[in-house]
Amino acid sequence: MQKITSAEQLKQSIRELEKRTKLQEMAIKDGFKSTGESIKESIKPGNLLKAGMNSIRHTPGMKTVAINTFIGLAVGFLTRRFIVGKSTSILKRTLGAAIQAGITKLVYNKLPMLKNKRLNGVPRSHQLH
Repeated sequence: MQKITSAEQLKQSIRELEKRTKLQEMAIKDGFKSTGESIKESIKPGNLLKAGMNSIRHTPGMKTVAINTFIGLAVGFLTRRFIVGKSTSILKRTLGAAIQAGITKLVYNKLPMLKNKRLNGVPRSHQLH
């Protein structure tokens, strides 16, 4: 940077600095705008679901947990459907929801054991000696 010796050089220097400041402000605003857009895009339900599925797919063991959870929920839902049907009774629907929760938990907890039995055959404790 040169030494400023006249009023005209000072004014020119001020103009250049103001111009640089405006360009930097515009760059910052554009950066915030694009960041805001990317945040908006990432929190859309479809994108959240896609990110969750990718997480499940790439996390070791998570796929098994997701499958077990899905099977537990499906069995619980079907059980409630068979018991409650299209009933309008509050008592029957409440009982159905409780049974659904119990069956879902039971299936979720027992599923790994059932898979191991199927893969390994009969467990040693049940074999004849």
